[in-house]
Amino acid sequence: MKPTTQFIERRKEARIPFNDKVIFTDGQKTSTAYAVNISRGGVFVMSLDPFPIDTQIFLAFCLPSHPTTFCVKGKVAHIVFDRQRCEVENGMGLMFLELDESQKSIMNLHILNQQSAYLELKKLLTSERPAPSEITRCLRKIPTLSPSSDLLSLRYRASRICSIFEPPPDIQVNNDNQTRKTA
Repeated sequence: MKPTTQFIERRKEARIPFNDKVIFTDGQKTSTAYAVNISRGGVFVMSLDPFPIDTQIFLAFCLPSHPTTFCVKGKVAHIVFDRQRCEVENGMGLMFLELDESQKSIMNLHILNQQSAYLELKKLLTSERPAPSEITRCLRKIPTLSPSSDLLSLRYRASRICSIFEPPPDIQVNNDNQTRKTA
């Protein structure tokens, strides 16, 4: 029997790891949680007490590459709450609703810089014995990766995260930027 997957990726933007505090409020209740990942479209935060789906919120967080706090209107887009699997982070996806042009530009630059840093690290780690000083230099650009990780762990994390930036294996992009399914 062929296994089936029930997960359908609906995100429009690739997400990158992001470990920082996010403060959010619906106007009556205020919470603080740690983010797991971020994209141009929103952020996923860990929470055992999520707001209901479609709750309008305001959230505040800092990007490590920018000196000021982001204050953004958003909404709860989805909830993950799985008591049976400890490897799944419980929480909620918060969709950004009103990023101004300056915030969009800063977010875009942050995402592109992080993607570039992960791709550079992945390329560096393809060497059998990469130079420790080069690994350290790359890791300074990626605050979510622990510099104390062993080489095998770093290779896995860098490859896994870089796979998010690639199109799914059954889709090819031709020179005209048109996608087509492959058989």
